[in-house]
Amino acid sequence: MRDLGIYFGTFAPCHVGHFEQIVRAKRENRHAVVIISGYDGDRGDSIGMNLEHRTRAMRQLLRNDSNVSILELNETDIPRYPTGWKPWLEMLESLIIQAIESLDFDVKSTAFYMGENEYLEPLESYFTDKWPAVDIHMTMVDRKILGISGTEIRETPILNWDYVTRPFRRFFVQNVLVTGSPNSGKSMIIEDLARRYSTSFSVEYAEDYFDEHQLKSPDLDAKDFHAIGIGQFELNRRHIHSNATRKVFFADTDVLYSKVHNMLSGHDGKEYVNQIFEHYIHLQSWSLILIMPPVPDASDYDKEFYRLLLSQLEHYGLMENAVILDDTYLHNYNRAHQLIDEILEDGKDN
Repeated sequence: MRDLGIYFGTFAPCHVGHFEQIVRAKRENRHAVVIISGYDGDRGDSIGMNLEHRTRAMRQLLRNDSNVSILELNETDIPRYPTGWKPWLEMLESLIIQAIESLDFDVKSTAFYMGENEYLEPLESYFTDKWPAVDIHMTMVDRKILGISGTEIRETPILNWDYVTRPFRRFFVQNVLVTGSPNSGKSMIIEDLARRYSTSFSVEYAEDYFDEHQLKSPDLDAKDFHAIGIGQFELNRRHIHSNATRKVFFADTDVLYSKVHNMLSGHDGKEYVNQIFEHYIHLQSWSLILIMPPVPDASDYDKEFYRLLLSQLEHYGLMENAVILDDTYLHNYNRAHQLIDEILEDGKDN
């Protein structure tokens, strides 16, 4: 057994093959260091999984594991491979030293784990020269044994869902928003779709808020609208990140829905609340938006709400991914099912 195992990569995402190598590194050494590398605009960043996101997800994956240190190597300000070897190796060395300084034993032997031959000679030459008193060992990982690659997952994430470690799955979840007129049957179709796809869904946060604070719509002020909108955002976010969410998530309304209610309210702080909502609306990302129109005997408020909601969806450029479900319940359910299957077409298993 050596003292320190070092395993590095982009981990975009971290899949089960990577995890097996992490386990190997920490079992063949007294301590393991996992280094997540990348730069602004890299292959992970291009699909919404930047270096910071990947580092956070890796820390969640390995939390409470005292045998592993997790560090981040940001390559943004150095030349891209293969011209950036010297600064890259210097940054790598600095991170490893940082990890060594936190250990309660002296490091006299290290093992580097790598899956690409081009890293072998530069790493061995650099660290043999820099650390003459340390036994340097190079371990090549047979990538065929891993059974999957990050490229395959990025290209067909739904097909390869089970290979992705849990904290990294959130980056591939297809988020479906169900919105529309109040009292239009949104909650019913959401629950049925979530059951159909064996996944999670959010409820309309406002209903719980009303019940908890014993309020009705006319009683709401700026603080209430702010709490409801941000509460819905956080509820949706928690479900997206939840282990119960499997490939697709269904949201029962969003911040924009709260904004429309706020726009139709009579309190004095409408503009202030809308400015706050603006930020959160741009943080949301929807693969599909299902819109439920007012029922035939809808109130004037519900009809006006629906008109304003459509206008706001258009304003934010969201109608491109939106479909209005304006038929019978069964027809709407089947249409929604078809649309969701289309966004999950790379490996449906339902």
